[in-house]
Formats: sequence, C-alpha cells, structure tokens
Amino acid sequence: MTIFGAMFIASVILTSCGGNSVESDAKKYAELDCKAQKWATEGAAKAAAGDMSAITESTKLASEAASLAQEMQGKYKDAADYQKFTVAYLKAMGDCK
Repeated sequence: MTIFGAMFIASVILTSCGGNSVESDAKKYAELDCKAQKWATEGAAKAAAGDMSAITESTKLASEAASLAQEMQGKYKDAADYQKFTVAYLKAMGDCK
C-alpha cells in the first residue's frame, strides 16, 4: 500500500462531512487523491532514482492531503453527512483518469 493510500484511508476514517458543500469537498478530496494515486505510479521510478523534484512533489501532495483531511475533520461531524461524503467521493473517484 502506498503512503498516499494509507493517508487516504486514515483521513476517510477520521473525516466526517456535512452541509451544502459535501459534494464539492468530496470532489476536491477525490481530485487530490486521484493526483496522488497517479503520482504513486508515475513518479515512483523517478523518486527511486533520486529525482529530487519527484520527492518534493510527493511531499507536497502528502502535506496537501493531510491539511485537507484535518480541515474536513473539523468542519463536518454528522454521520449521515459522512455517508453522503463517501458516496460523493466514490462517484468523483470514478472520474479519476
């Protein structure tokens, strides 16, 4: 499991969402997660070869994901809205290319 996958799982478990912005937050998080997944597959070889720009990008994505997860954790707490977030997230991840 990649570091991004582990971060995502942890953040989804710790995050609950609600309000009118559930779909936009889910889309925002899905876009970041999609980018992280692409990076994990495409950038891994560069990072393994010691490409510092690849390592910098990886660190940046990890930081963004952690910040977003923390923001959503504080913003949304209702279990019903968490379910809505999960459904919206999975739908948005379906568009990940």
